[in-house]
Formats: sequence, structure tokens, C-alpha cells
Amino acid sequence: MSMTTPPGWYPDPDPAQRANSPSAERWWDGTSWTGQTRTKAAVRGPLVAGIVGAVVLVAALVVSVVLAFGTGPGSGLTRDEAGAGEPETPEEDPGAPEEDPEAPGGPEGDVPASGVDLPVLKGWDHDPFGPMVTTGEYKCPGSKEESCLRGSSVIVVAPAGKSSAEDTAKKDIGRFAQLAYSKGTYGGITSHRAVASEKTSVAGQDAYRVRWKIVNRTKPDAYVESVAFTHPDGSGEMLLLRTGFDIAKSAPPLSDMDKLAAGVTERESDQDSPSEDV
Repeated sequence: MSMTTPPGWYPDPDPAQRANSPSAERWWDGTSWTGQTRTKAAVRGPLVAGIVGAVVLVAALVVSVVLAFGTGPGSGLTRDEAGAGEPETPEEDPGAPEEDPEAPGGPEGDVPASGVDLPVLKGWDHDPFGPMVTTGEYKCPGSKEESCLRGSSVIVVAPAGKSSAEDTAKKDIGRFAQLAYSKGTYGGITSHRAVASEKTSVAGQDAYRVRWKIVNRTKPDAYVESVAFTHPDGSGEMLLLRTGFDIAKSAPPLSDMDKLAAGVTERESDQDSPSEDV
């Protein structure tokens, strides 16, 4: 990789990684290889099977004091799980998804976070290339040639800037929802209702969570969540925990969304920049 090559995703120069996943890609920052990796399928949506932490999903938080968020007064949430009940009537909300997830700076340009990780709950799988967990693969309702996921959660680096955690989460949720439940796979989102918008904490850091219940043109409907928090390593870097769950009998319970956020941990980076040029 020459010094004139622009930043972007390129075939992973590490033979071992390519052997494990032929479609593996690594982020080139314009000067050197970074520790961020993904699979090519990541250019699809968050809930399309095969994606990696680099481009995907969604949001989260910690259930430190947390579980109260699911049942507290005024939270707008009930004890129902993602696989139970019918979607409630959507209400008007100023945060409706308006941004194009394909546009520069949207989720497609996200880089998976390093130095943090998600827990692996029962029935879930950890992606080998980034801080992402998934569960429940099935044929996408709007594209039978692709496989979707009942649930997915990933931690990515938030767009650069000086926005607060609250502003970051509120700006992200609409883009994330559209990417996770796109027209190509679910027919598009017809309406949504905000069921949580509040301060919380993730990995011991102050955070802000926004959770929506969305209605898709093609079932299933879903819950999506964006949680913004500062990196626990003290760097001040803003991260986004994005999570999305189908509302279906075979989907994980909504309580898993809280458990994933509660289990976010700091870890040492275990990937060094490869010296091999391509």
C-alpha cells in the first residue's frame, strides 16, 4: 500500500486473516494499516448476516443503574420483550429518519471501535473481526437471496466533532434505523416511536441512549437503539453502541439489549499494524 493511497477499506494484507475469511478487509488510514477490520459483506445493512463491526449496527448502553430504564415512570417502556406484542401506534417525533445512510459520513463510513468489547450472551455469536455480536440468521423478508439477523450489536467510532453524547445519539438513531432496516431488506420504515431518550452510563462512562420502536413496511417490526459514550481509555474519543432487534417470536428478548450494554468492557488492543505493504 503506497503513501498516495487514500484512506479506505482494502483486502487485508495479513494472509492468516484472509485464510480465515477470504472477504476480510482492513482499514488503511492513508499512512498505515490500522487494527480495524471487517468483511466485505459489511457494506450491506446492519442486520444482514455476514457483516462485521465496521459498518453496522447500532447502539447500546450499560445496565448499571439501568434496568430501571425499562420500567421506570415516564420511560415509555414496558416489560414486554422483542418477541411479544404488536407495535404500538407511532407518535410524531422530531427525530424522524431523514438522512441518507449511504451518504458520506453515514454508517457506511463507520470504523469499528478498538479497545472495547461486547459480552457473548447465550445464543449469540461474536464476530471475529470487531466488537460485534449477532444472533438468529434467516432469509431477509424483502430479499430472499440474502440472510438477515434477528439481533445484532456493534460498537463503532462516532463521527469526529465536539458534539455531546446526547447530540451524538440523537443524530445517529435515524441513520442507523434506516441502514439496519432498509427498503431492500424490510421494505423501508413507515413510522417510529421513541420509547427512551435519556442519560445512562456505559463501561463506567457517562452516556446517552435513544431507543426507537419502528414499524416496517414488510414484517417484522423492530427495536433500534443508539447509545453514545466516551471511550473508557480516557482518550475522550466518542463511541456509539448500536443495537437492533426484530420483534418476532424467534428474536432475542428485549432484556438482552440491556445486558449487552451492561456488559461492555474495556480491553487492550490485540492487533498491531501489519508491516506488509500491498
